[in-house]
Amino acid sequence: MHDKLPCTFITWEEVYSSCHQLARQLRKANFRIDVIVAIARGGYVPGRLLSDMLGIYDLACFKIEHYQGAYKQQEAFVKYPLNADINGRNVLLLDDVCDSGDTFEVGIEHIRHCGTVNEMRTAALYLKIVSRFIPDFYAEKVNEWRWLIYPWAVNEDLSSIIADMQLANADVTLLQRLIKQRHGIDVSRPQIEDALTLLHCTQKL
Repeated sequence: MHDKLPCTFITWEEVYSSCHQLARQLRKANFRIDVIVAIARGGYVPGRLLSDMLGIYDLACFKIEHYQGAYKQQEAFVKYPLNADINGRNVLLLDDVCDSGDTFEVGIEHIRHCGTVNEMRTAALYLKIVSRFIPDFYAEKVNEWRWLIYPWAVNEDLSSIIADMQLANADVTLLQRLIKQRHGIDVSRPQIEDALTLLHCTQKL
């Protein structure tokens, strides 16, 4: 059980602000980006925002699996490889967060197997100080470890938190109270209801 997993909601405004900070850093750096490679799925939205902010329209991705919801499941591995020509190009490898560092380490090795880049830099919106790996660029540092719930992953994360409680037929009010006690976040009734709907659908599969 993960009764005391501390969590923080990240808002769309905070995501945009962090991307803006990252974009400013990248503009100041002496590094011409030819292609942004986003690590899926967390890097999807930041990758698209940075593509727009920096005017870099060559955006590619590959998928690494490491977590299911808020909980680590296995060693990080590439599930869907990169399908882009990166030979001789300057690559920015991007993710939403650098947590343990595992994802970036696997991602860098994958890039090296996909081609011979001219130069590669790494970037994340958030860096947790527990990480073994430090990206070249990051917008925010998380000094006290907590699970970050992004606006594009609310249902997934809340449904995994609720599933971990292993409570049969718990009502919304009880779940709100338990999530506040165990994870330190205020969750609305619609958010709980959406998470329960997702949980019930996945349990039927």
